[in-house]
Amino acid sequence: MATGAIGRDRQGEVAARRGSPLKLRTQVALVIAFLSALPNIILVVTALLPVYRAADGNAGGILGWPVALWLLGVVALSALVGYFLSGQLLAPLMRAEREVEGLPRTVSRLAAARVPVRADDPPEVAALKGSFNALLAQVEVQESRRNAFTAALMHDLKTPLIAANNLLNVVRDDDALDRASRVDLVKRLGSEMEALIDLVQKMVDAHRLERSDVPLTRRDVNLLEVVDRVIRRLQPLLDEREIAVSITGTGRALVDEREAERALYNLISNAVRYAKRQISLEVFNGMVRLQDDGPGLPAPLEQLALPFVGRTVEIAGKEYAGGTGGLGLFIARRVLEAHGGQLVCEATGPNGTVFLAYFGR
Repeated sequence: MATGAIGRDRQGEVAARRGSPLKLRTQVALVIAFLSALPNIILVVTALLPVYRAADGNAGGILGWPVALWLLGVVALSALVGYFLSGQLLAPLMRAEREVEGLPRTVSRLAAARVPVRADDPPEVAALKGSFNALLAQVEVQESRRNAFTAALMHDLKTPLIAANNLLNVVRDDDALDRASRVDLVKRLGSEMEALIDLVQKMVDAHRLERSDVPLTRRDVNLLEVVDRVIRRLQPLLDEREIAVSITGTGRALVDEREAERALYNLISNAVRYAKRQISLEVFNGMVRLQDDGPGLPAPLEQLALPFVGRTVEIAGKEYAGGTGGLGLFIARRVLEAHGGQLVCEATGPNGTVFLAYFGR
């Protein structure tokens, strides 16, 4: 038996030993019945006590049964009234309970369902339904993002794998290839593998950075050295695309050096992929300014810098499925926010984009 099933069985045994709690309507009915019967009981006891004292207890046989029957009748009537009134008082809540219980039977996707908020609902019930609907909306968003993640995985992982497989088949089957052609094919194969590894790494980073807490080990870091390391890592792509890079300024920041390099790598690598001819980097204390001459952002930064959103993004004439086009921006933004900073799009348009990467204080 699975561990989860064992845990649920034990919880059921504990609940059975403790006993099922009374329904809310029953509890309210008992409270109303008690409050209704109590004054009558006090009144009867107060009125009969002097009679018993005067008769030295001899009146018990005469008055005992009628009084007992009267009190029982009062209690029974109070219970009936309490049960009726509790039903009236709790009617909106019980109706909401039926609506929630009926959701799985009336909709094919529970996440897309909503509990109707009625005009005659008390404010408390309306607020409860609103909170439940907000929770369902969050579940729907997460479900959509999960589906988008699956689409991204199938689309963006399949493409380089197919290309690499085709290149391997050519190398294996074409005996007429000379050495130079084979070297070129292997180089193209390496590029496909690098793109695949880069995408997988971005997905791993995005999944890790979706958590609210990003552990940091801060120290005083020379940002210019971090930028230089990133440029060296991207040099093959810069040479391939014939992109010129200029770096000016200097500055320091109290950051986690590894995470800061991760943020700048994702930000600068995006610029390298979409720039036409040049990229400019300016380094300041606690900030790096990045400018490219690419096609500009296809949507606001707030929409692009999200992982696994359920729509395609077109950048420089190329479509990216399921939000993978925004993974680099999302990673950079989350790392900067974890440092107490932010990613700002200062300008964007057909002549290029300017990003400000603030690392906080």
